[in-house]
Amino acid sequence: MNFKNLETFIAVSKFNSINAAAESLFISPPALQQQLNRLEGEIGFKLFDRNPGGIRLTPAGTTFLEGVQKIRTDLDLLLGRCREIDSMNNCIRFGAINTLRPDLYPRISEVFFQKYPHVIQKPVMKSEEQLFIDLDAGMLDAVEYFDGPRAHAAGRMFQPLIREGRNCLMWPSHPLASRKELTLEELRGQHIVVHRFERIPGFREYVEEHYPDIRLSEEGKVLDFYSMVRSFEDGHIFLVPPHFESNFLPLKAIPLRLEMRWAIGLVYREPCSPILRQFIETAKQVFHTDEEEDK
Repeated sequence: MNFKNLETFIAVSKFNSINAAAESLFISPPALQQQLNRLEGEIGFKLFDRNPGGIRLTPAGTTFLEGVQKIRTDLDLLLGRCREIDSMNNCIRFGAINTLRPDLYPRISEVFFQKYPHVIQKPVMKSEEQLFIDLDAGMLDAVEYFDGPRAHAAGRMFQPLIREGRNCLMWPSHPLASRKELTLEELRGQHIVVHRFERIPGFREYVEEHYPDIRLSEEGKVLDFYSMVRSFEDGHIFLVPPHFESNFLPLKAIPLRLEMRWAIGLVYREPCSPILRQFIETAKQVFHTDEEEDK
């Protein structure tokens, strides 16, 4: 069935006039009438009753119009979805947690653009939960995240890019806030809060064995800035990755001297698209990951 003839039919039904419909379609009335005649000949029934007062849809024409309009709407949705899918072949969608400053993507983005300027980059910031829902649904290509159980859940892959220790975040008036560096020995008797022990595997066990007088607590949820700052009035110390400390100014961040390092990298799903593979390879080059893995 010729879609051009269907559009002509819709126009005539809208104006109830051959002349007005022809004018709106920028064709002559005889040419429009020919298209209608061909459509009626193809479907086998009359669409309009014609009389000196004008034209009106027949009962069959009314039903046919409803169906054609639905088909056109469904077709528009289908075409939009297909165009979106097609655009993904030329797009990288990168997610980061919306309460934290993304650290990896800004460093990868410029280098990736220099190598692949034709690829559209779409950074997205959402809640941690929504990021992984979108990743598993195929709406994101990669997520900046920590090396932990969530990064290795079924169907997910983890590419480590950097390994970081932790900084001690505290109120500026804390007795230890003037130090340039801290050790676990100097933290004896302190209350240390960690956001999810799963992100720093081995730390709790090491502290409990060697420094039992350090009180450890776990904060399972992501705190907003104001809740975080207010919580430090109790005098405790929060361990954070070094690149997160700027999120919590004016709190004081002091490096913790510790041999342990924990990975941050990209979580993604296999199979990789060619563009995502290029993005991961670029990220590894930016952070010299292959060199680190060889050590």
